[in-house]
Amino acid sequence: MQPTSDALEFTDECCYCCYESDCCEPVLECCDDPMCEVQDQDHVQVEPPLRRTKTGTGSGSANSVLQALLFFGVAVSSVSAVAAGASDDNLVTGNSTADACAQAEASAYNEPFHIGGIFIVLLVSGLGIFGTLALGVRTKTPFFAKVLQIFKMFGIGIICSTAWIHLLPDAFSKFSSPCLPSSWQSYGSNFVGVFGMFSAFAVQLIELLAVDFKRKKLARENPDLEHTVVTGNSSAFLEHPSKDEMTLEQAIPSAHSGKNDNHDHTGVERDSELGTILLEAGIIFHSLIIGITLGVTGDDVFTSLLISVCFHQMFEGMALGVLIGNLQLSIWTKRLLCLAYPLTTPIGIGIGIAIRSFYNENDGGLILAEGIFNSLSAGILFYNTYTELMSAEVSHSGPFNRFTAGFKAACFLSMYLGASAMAIIGIWA
Repeated sequence: MQPTSDALEFTDECCYCCYESDCCEPVLECCDDPMCEVQDQDHVQVEPPLRRTKTGTGSGSANSVLQALLFFGVAVSSVSAVAAGASDDNLVTGNSTADACAQAEASAYNEPFHIGGIFIVLLVSGLGIFGTLALGVRTKTPFFAKVLQIFKMFGIGIICSTAWIHLLPDAFSKFSSPCLPSSWQSYGSNFVGVFGMFSAFAVQLIELLAVDFKRKKLARENPDLEHTVVTGNSSAFLEHPSKDEMTLEQAIPSAHSGKNDNHDHTGVERDSELGTILLEAGIIFHSLIIGITLGVTGDDVFTSLLISVCFHQMFEGMALGVLIGNLQLSIWTKRLLCLAYPLTTPIGIGIGIAIRSFYNENDGGLILAEGIFNSLSAGILFYNTYTELMSAEVSHSGPFNRFTAGFKAACFLSMYLGASAMAIIGIWA
């Protein structure tokens, strides 16, 4: 094969790419014609270029061109190697997802200390909820009424902050986890809004059905009296008190006897029992998850988490105790409602201790369950916070609107402090 390059003309036979000929060695420099192809590069040897006679003029030496080609080949090889490495890294990343979702290595675990935590949380939770309940049902003086009103506002801030700081971010975190089942990942964190919205709608529907049922029942019992059932303290707008001094009956209606007698001659009757019970249900869901988490936590973070959970349970218990104390129920019914709260977290701790040996916090099913429970609880707490508590107990409350400006400021300050306290606790729990 004759060289076809117009720039160079070769007289050496070895420049005819005669790789099988005896006249030349199969060296890379045997031909500068780009049409010549190296057929067996395994035998290519780097040797000094053969002498050849060149006629005509060339724009550059063959060695320079060849070095450039070699450099380009090395560069392409390097880029290919990097790309191959990146592909391997992607494979490793895919495997690392599975590794991240695997069960973590067991850390140091002091079981007697964790068992002791059950009784510590039980004591603190019970003190918070039964303390405010006792204060609300055993005192009938304006001073204690004002104290309980401050506690109520503090509790509203706690419940609001629990929904915003503790439940909602954790629910988003669960539904954004790479360990979530693949069928749930396509919609991802949007499920938080779905389940939260569902629970809020469900609470409203249940309350509406309960109010309608109670209205029909009262109409059957008193056919000559038209009853209007309202929730919260909205009935206060239909009342006409003879004095502006706030009494315990105005701020804490539960100070009456356990009978449901909070009504006037117009047939207006207050009914917030169901709303408070549903609120407690949402708090209980969250408390159970907290308890399980505390029960499976190793000794390295157990102490700090236990302290923060105790503050969390005490503040939340105070809020719930005031609200349950507001209900027009018998004292024993209120005590039974209060009893459910302090028992929930210790039960969760006991479950966590029992399942710790095979508990995997990265399990997809467990993450999904926690995400759903937190979303449902957030929806319940949001609905109750802004309808039953902030709206009915504050904005649309006759007694609250009759407070002095100074006492109103103290109430709002208490609510903001309660929200701030729970936000700070959110650093650890």
